[in-house]
Amino acid sequence: MTEEKPQAIIIGGGLAGLSAACELADHGYKVILAERRSSLSGRAYSFADPQGQGEVDNGQHVFLKCCTYYIRFLQRLGVWDKTRLQKRLRVTVIDPRAGASTLEGSSLPAPFHLLPSFLRFRHLSPLDKVRAAYAMLSILFTDRTKNSNLDSISFYRWLKDHGQTEAAIDRFWNLIGLATLNDNVRKVSADLAMMVFQEGFLKRANGANVGYAAVGLTSLVGTEARRYIEERGGRVLLGQKTEDLLLEEERIAGVRLADGSVLRGEWYVCAVPHQMLLAVIPPDLRADPFFGRASKLTTSSIVNIHLWYDRPVMDLDFAAFINSEAQWVFNKSKMWDLADDGQYLDISLSGARHYIDLSNEEIIERFTRELRKLFPKARRAQIERCLVVKQPQATFAPVPGSSKYRLPCRTPIENLFLAGDWTATGWPATMEGAVRSGLACAREILRLAPRSVQKGGRQETIETPTETCLGGNLHLSSVRSKA
Repeated sequence: MTEEKPQAIIIGGGLAGLSAACELADHGYKVILAERRSSLSGRAYSFADPQGQGEVDNGQHVFLKCCTYYIRFLQRLGVWDKTRLQKRLRVTVIDPRAGASTLEGSSLPAPFHLLPSFLRFRHLSPLDKVRAAYAMLSILFTDRTKNSNLDSISFYRWLKDHGQTEAAIDRFWNLIGLATLNDNVRKVSADLAMMVFQEGFLKRANGANVGYAAVGLTSLVGTEARRYIEERGGRVLLGQKTEDLLLEEERIAGVRLADGSVLRGEWYVCAVPHQMLLAVIPPDLRADPFFGRASKLTTSSIVNIHLWYDRPVMDLDFAAFINSEAQWVFNKSKMWDLADDGQYLDISLSGARHYIDLSNEEIIERFTRELRKLFPKARRAQIERCLVVKQPQATFAPVPGSSKYRLPCRTPIENLFLAGDWTATGWPATMEGAVRSGLACAREILRLAPRSVQKGGRQETIETPTETCLGGNLHLSSVRSKA
């Protein structure tokens, strides 16, 4: 007789909730996932083009080759062939006054693989390059587990203490830091910034190779994750907002949805943004110091400007900019292999709080003017349409001291677990961190409740992974905006 599968309730259909659901479903758990939106993927999603011409990502999301958990998640869903990953890092950096230069990998072993292009990098003086190389080596040999004070200071302070000039900070360190941490290096934790450089750029020669989806984000993950869960006996409930969790005898007894129905299971994973956590946990827990810490996390904004030109104006797949408001520009026509005579570009702005209150018209005017400065071909092109996507609270802000407000996956409630890129993964707010957090919850449940399931007429014991709750120093792939 087939043993009844244990049941897990997942609240939230972003990458954290989906990775937890898929892992548990693979180990014989009957999973029910409730998502308040009408589609899955969380903050890394796409939506129908308002003019009916395909999909539009809410913002450009990239991942690096060091994002191994995210990559394995895509492979698990069978969608890896719908992505592109550089064989070797190559990023063109453009200064409208000084021209273009390229940071790229070489055949040299890490950490020297970037050295040839770094020596040619025209945006730093020879002395700044020497100082930057010294700082990079200092980062490489820093054991962050033995330097707990790094989270209490800004990366800017650390850089200044290690001889970095304002020019080097603006033209090199912030070029990478702003895109990966979603805030200026003057405001972010030195610990998280150093993790990005260690994991992405210094430990492995190919760690920073850039990858991206060649289709819309919802098509990439949301659609396939739902299929994956349902094929393994799970259920996905869309358009179902969670009102609150029900607490009985110091355990979660159910999830009450907005329509009044209640979902009941043995284990509960709450994979919602930190801003929503206190709204859904039981009232008796909202004053608990453990959960209250999450309310002290602050947020950082992201803005994306989508532009459709009547002709090509940019030849590269993507480019980064210094001495320009246009931080990164992505050639979606090339990245998605779109067959038309025009060109679709996406301008991605991280740490964009000062753009949030501007009107869409002002943002469009400001950045179309900027692109005319950056790309001569844009001066003769016509913009056929445009779209601005803002997210005021895109990610948690990785400010100094923020680590103590990021909660672990285990909670004081025995059968309640927390997932999300804001939890204690040791990463900034990234797709990689979100996937890791979901897997941490699932694997902790498996560790606490190993079960036997019936497969092919024979009894099998589920092997629980040795990894438990991720809460230490791990590591990139920016989570982007919401319409």
